[in-house]
Amino acid sequence: MFENYWAWCRERSAPIALGIAMLGLCVAVGGPLLRAQLTRPPQAVETADPFATLAEPVVVATTAPLAPAVLVVYVTGAVAHPDVYVVSEGARIKDAVVAAGGLRNDAAGAAINLAAPLSDAQHIHIPSLDEAAEPVEVSKVSSAGDLLNLNIASAADLEELPGIGATIAARIVEYRQANGPFTSTDDLRSVAGVGDKLFDQIKDSIRVE
Repeated sequence: MFENYWAWCRERSAPIALGIAMLGLCVAVGGPLLRAQLTRPPQAVETADPFATLAEPVVVATTAPLAPAVLVVYVTGAVAHPDVYVVSEGARIKDAVVAAGGLRNDAAGAAINLAAPLSDAQHIHIPSLDEAAEPVEVSKVSSAGDLLNLNIASAADLEELPGIGATIAARIVEYRQANGPFTSTDDLRSVAGVGDKLFDQIKDSIRVE
């Protein structure tokens, strides 16, 4: 009976012994490798730098704002401070008058069109009440040789001159209001539409005072 038992143990112990031997071999071989892996210093993980593309300064193109256009005008007459003033493009005569300190108490504001647009280098003369009170009734041009005073003539009077129609007559009056009295008959050439030919037609029929 005991002989059969020991035979049975030997048959069962052989595989167990083999398994233990294999386990020991694995421990002997794998142990050092595992220790080497555990003791190896961690490797730096390379990652993409999200700010790498911002290393160079980003240049943003900008457009410098354009300087606003300005007009230089000369304001004289019945204003608080006659002088040369700078106003913005598109300004009106009223803007120039305000820049000059406004109308004086003796200004004939109704004698000038304050809503008229300004142009560069324009001379604006604001007449006083005394200037505006000058008589407007003048002698018409006649065969007797009476001369028409350009500084007090109405548009209707000017239309009686040869070659002067309603449009040019109105321009002469507007020019006089905006720039002040004519200082000589030659100043009439500065009015749009009055060329040399037309001036020669009327120069012997006009005068200034």
